[in-house]
Amino acid sequence: MILKNIFNNYKNDMISGLTTATIALPQNMAYALILGINPIYGIYASIFSMLTASIFNFSSYVIVGPTNMMAVALFSSLSNFQGENYLQTIFLTTFLIGLFQFLLVSFNLSELIKYVSHPVIVALSHGAAVLILFSQIENFTGVNVSGSNVITKGWRFIKNLEQINFINLGVGFLTLILIYLIPQIKKELPEYLLTVIIMTIFTAVSGLNSSISLVGEIPKRIIDFNLINFDWHLVGQLYSKAFSIALLGLIQTMAVLQAISLKTDEEPDFDREFRSQGISNMVISFFSAFAISASFSNTFANLSAGARHRISQFFCALSIIIFILFFRPLLAYIPVAVLAGLVIAAAAGIADFKEVIKNMKTTKGDALIFWSTFTATIVLPNLDQAIYFGVMVSLVVVLQISKKADIEMLYYDKKEGDQGYHLHHAHHEEADESEISAKQARVVDLKGAVHFSAADDLKDQLEEFFAKDTDFIIRFRNVRRIDITIIGVLEEFIDQVQASGGEVMLTGVNEKILKMFRKIGLADKVGENNIYLPETEYFAATNKALNYSNN
Repeated sequence: MILKNIFNNYKNDMISGLTTATIALPQNMAYALILGINPIYGIYASIFSMLTASIFNFSSYVIVGPTNMMAVALFSSLSNFQGENYLQTIFLTTFLIGLFQFLLVSFNLSELIKYVSHPVIVALSHGAAVLILFSQIENFTGVNVSGSNVITKGWRFIKNLEQINFINLGVGFLTLILIYLIPQIKKELPEYLLTVIIMTIFTAVSGLNSSISLVGEIPKRIIDFNLINFDWHLVGQLYSKAFSIALLGLIQTMAVLQAISLKTDEEPDFDREFRSQGISNMVISFFSAFAISASFSNTFANLSAGARHRISQFFCALSIIIFILFFRPLLAYIPVAVLAGLVIAAAAGIADFKEVIKNMKTTKGDALIFWSTFTATIVLPNLDQAIYFGVMVSLVVVLQISKKADIEMLYYDKKEGDQGYHLHHAHHEEADESEISAKQARVVDLKGAVHFSAADDLKDQLEEFFAKDTDFIIRFRNVRRIDITIIGVLEEFIDQVQASGGEVMLTGVNEKILKMFRKIGLADKVGENNIYLPETEYFAATNKALNYSNN
């Protein structure tokens, strides 16, 4: 009875776990190829990351494991470390990635990733898709390709074009055709798994497997415990690369959680998911696995298959273990070109041209960030350098934008018989300068967070708007934050107005800002009677000040 209740409660999770495993197993074997290592390490990464995350995760739907982005980031960053100790370097880097992720959450620094602009993320993902494509040229075509970036690899491919293995190329193209054809027959079919099975049988029966590279023997052991050698000299070479990949992993996980929240009523717990990812990366590094993150494809497969609890991830790992135990000998006959085809298909799935166009058309700043980051991703030798470059370009664009003060210059008039005053934009009205300057008061409407970076622009605008023997009203109703540099600019302006025979009134001043003004003496400078608190009615405080000025 108890077993029946357990089965009924978790039946959907068992089915979704099994379904997701049919996608995750061939994909994650293929991702190991990006790193240039045996596919068994992709399997290890799948199993142990899922088992760990099923304990520490919060989300009922997220599936973690190797991803295109994480694999290409690792390969790009560690390309100079290939050799005898390459695997140990991968495992050490994975541990450092997990450690950084855990520390970022523990010290509340994971909030930093929310300041990585959307164009940077879109550019990195599309740039990574190009890098993934070029990383599989050799496995897909048989052409020997080497180089530090896309340009050099592309040139080497053209030079060595005569090396093309047409059998290899044919198997690769047939793999791509099947991946896109199978869902057309029936959407629910596991196209990746079926493609691998069909192509492995086809190449074996036809004898083609004797002319192309195969995966080869897969180790028998499911658990491969590996005691990491913490070489501090090597740590010194890897920590900056690990930190950038740690950020990339958290960014990808954040994107998956946000996408899931749009399709379900689950509120994402970013900190818990980030901490879980950090723990998972540290744990799996001791089990011969490479860095993982939340997987878009596997997560949505899990959701679509009817997952209800995070235990579905445990069933996914269990299904992969069963596949390996019973079908391990058959994995040796999988052609490498088939796995390369899976990787290329997954990379092609990253491309979203509508999203690229949106980034092009929104603002010039977004377009600049996208193209500069995308170019850096495919040109610079390491992906971590492109990540830092993209963030730097974002900061430069933001600083350029923040140099402009968000401010409106207004003046007022009062038509005969009207009870209130009419505010007009000083720079948009057709009235001539003599008419504007004859007004008895002018309004400076500050908005948003006014930072020190906008001080020069604010000073210039106030200078242009200044008039002798004129009262000024400075509105603070829409100000979220103001710093001491901006206050200094306003103080100079107040002194200038008062010295020329005018008066300054501050309206819409909330209690927090008023308290600050009193502390620094600005309230005394303008006079408490010239400070107006926010009113319920919009512009009510400003109208009071106008009435006072007129009287």
